[in-house]
Amino acid sequence: MKWAMERADVDRTFGEAAQARIAQAVGRAEALSRGQLVPVVVEKADAYPEVRYRGALLAAALAAGVALAMGLPLGAGELVLLELAAGGAGALFSLWDPVERLLVGRRALEEAARARAVRAFHEHGLHRTAEGTGVLVFAALFERQAVVLADRGIHEKVGDEAWSEAVAALTAGLRGGDPGQGFVDAVAACGARLAVHFPRDPAAPVPPQNELADAIRVERS
Repeated sequence: MKWAMERADVDRTFGEAAQARIAQAVGRAEALSRGQLVPVVVEKADAYPEVRYRGALLAAALAAGVALAMGLPLGAGELVLLELAAGGAGALFSLWDPVERLLVGRRALEEAARARAVRAFHEHGLHRTAEGTGVLVFAALFERQAVVLADRGIHEKVGDEAWSEAVAALTAGLRGGDPGQGFVDAVAACGARLAVHFPRDPAAPVPPQNELADAIRVERS
């Protein structure tokens, strides 16, 4: 099982077949309720430029500490050169996903994913549906985070806790190496929840308009 995906893997993971499965899941979910679901996946929620500095500083400090502890006969100039070399190596090493996540920290990863989800909510027009029934199903691959956000019309009645099943389903798909299936399961969970609180009126002469496209939005870094 591999959590961190290579950047090139995004196109393969969310190829035509996976995108079609997700779009079909959205169509099925929306057929049960008045909700408007939009799935979005991003490679990375933030660039985290500060991590390069953290990696460089930690590596430089570690190299200097080891040199001093071992009593190496280094002059001031040589010590500076050692720190510079170690700092450069540390900055490069911080580009490796597991190290970068470690240097960013779990809380910052969660906050970045949440902030990017809020941005996606507005970028894709979920705040402009007629009844305020937009629901974002969002995943940030690098951060390993899943977020579900609902517009005012749904949030006031359902709250955030209602989406825990969908978040768990999407997270499980990501961790199991099949994020496409994770989206399918998460969308189904959202649809079931919406069908309870915002069912379609079978007596309505015209079905509610599909205001937002069913296709998943795949955003690359």
